[in-house]
Amino acid sequence: MKGKVNIFKKGIALLALACLTITSPLLAETPEEKGQKIMEKIDAFPALEKMIAETVLHIYDAQGKKLFSKKSRTASYTENFRDHKKRLRRSLSYFFSPADDKGNGALMTEIEGDDDDQWLYLKGLRKPKRVLGSDKSSSFMGSDFSNGDVAARDIADYNYKWLATEKIKFKKKTLTVEKIETTFKSKQQSSDYGYSKTVTWIHAKSGLPFKSETYNLNGQLSKTSRLRSFAVKKNRDGKKVYMPTGLEMKNVIKGTKTVMGMKNIKTGKKAAKIKPGIFKVDYLTRRWW
Repeated sequence: MKGKVNIFKKGIALLALACLTITSPLLAETPEEKGQKIMEKIDAFPALEKMIAETVLHIYDAQGKKLFSKKSRTASYTENFRDHKKRLRRSLSYFFSPADDKGNGALMTEIEGDDDDQWLYLKGLRKPKRVLGSDKSSSFMGSDFSNGDVAARDIADYNYKWLATEKIKFKKKTLTVEKIETTFKSKQQSSDYGYSKTVTWIHAKSGLPFKSETYNLNGQLSKTSRLRSFAVKKNRDGKKVYMPTGLEMKNVIKGTKTVMGMKNIKTGKKAAKIKPGIFKVDYLTRRWW
């Protein structure tokens, strides 16, 4: 009888193992879960508290001819930079070249639990203009970047889906990147920003987006971007922060492109003069730099 009981127990154990083997694929991580996990990990990477830089936008026509360059001074500040769940990013830009753009400005701030607050000051209008609704899909200062492209992003607004792990070439180096599809959770936001989805090839170890494809509301490829350069800075805690310093945006439909570059980047003590109180609409027309 004892032998029969042991055989019975072994049979139950084997049956349980077989059931676990059969059902384990159902417990595997879905592409959506994997995409979400990757983006949450990247969102939690160290951040800079303060930064000052000079930014230039080189704008080209469909024939590849450079039409003009727009130069600005940009300041950024991240409230609660140590806590990724509470971080609120702010940036303020003053354009000083060419002469027609001198005095124009842009302000972007994140608001906890709400849409970001974005303002433009165009001296021809003589007053700040808030960027609302469909303005998110409009051109940022005449470039191929939209107002939405340069706005702060909250990962809680998006659905993510992992598509593949791929290899890409960057300046003679081969890197492993994750191909992630991003869509808005809100149909209204998708309409406001003017796109149905974005596919990004992102480096999971640094958080750098090496290239992306943006599709309009009709599902048509409308824009592509690629990283041209990046810098590695240390924040107040001595932790490395990877930041894009060169980005090319192409409008696939129009054939135009804009190349954004940053230089003279100052962080930490070198950016000490940047105060949280300057990130207000008033400072679009007041000297802060």
